[in-house]
Amino acid sequence: MTRPHLHSRHTHGGLLSLDRYAQASRLSMVSPRLKAAFAVAVLLLCVAADSAAIGLVISVGMLAACIGCSGAPVRYILSLMAIPVAFILISCLAVIFDFSAVPLGFWDLPLPGALWLSATRAGLRAAGLLFFKAYGAVSCLYFLSLTTPMQELIEVLRAAHIPAICIELMYLIYRYLFLLLDMQNHLTIAARSRLGYADRRRAFYTFPRISGSVLAGAFRRSGICFDAMEARCYDGSLRFLTRHAPVRARHAAVCALIFFALAALAACIKYKGVDLF
Repeated sequence: MTRPHLHSRHTHGGLLSLDRYAQASRLSMVSPRLKAAFAVAVLLLCVAADSAAIGLVISVGMLAACIGCSGAPVRYILSLMAIPVAFILISCLAVIFDFSAVPLGFWDLPLPGALWLSATRAGLRAAGLLFFKAYGAVSCLYFLSLTTPMQELIEVLRAAHIPAICIELMYLIYRYLFLLLDMQNHLTIAARSRLGYADRRRAFYTFPRISGSVLAGAFRRSGICFDAMEARCYDGSLRFLTRHAPVRARHAAVCALIFFALAALAACIKYKGVDLF
């Protein structure tokens, strides 16, 4: 079976493109269970290693794997990888700064009530460690998302005996996002064609109306989707036609080699006491 080819650039962006690129992945014939096990194992190693250097290595390695193995363009992958940076940085700021009765750090800001907002070097090191650990873990999930279609992930979760209600809710929410994105895309195109975003004042006028239309359309589409599911004999259980790719020895050997190489590097860094911070 040959890998599907993307003949045209997808214009809806975001999750829609992510799903299409996962279908076109160069690892589409690798067992989804093996890919999921590998991604989770590397993620746990990244968290357990407690090393910024290992987090950086895993982040770069997973970025290279996404570029080399997925069917997505490099620019698209980089834009995806940039999304979680802002959220992680906000969390890191809470680690860097601390409130105290006396100035404690290399930067101190006096506050009302005889309090100080201090940025300490220990907090800065902890924030750096947190950033690379969190980003390394996120990179593992991006690798799994860009190489494994959603329906295959569903089957992996089903094989792991995740409760059926959780799996079905996750799938329905995921698919319903596509409908909302498509609706919002059409409404935005219509608004732009009528100069709804010509200036800031019109944009402030247009945006809430598009949001209200998406909300109203969401309720309408939910009824249509449920009617379509019932027309296809939906009985409370979702079933998908998926490929059952076997776990091949050479694929498992490559995954094991990469994992043990990362584990050996983490042990060496821990033993030598060398790290980024």
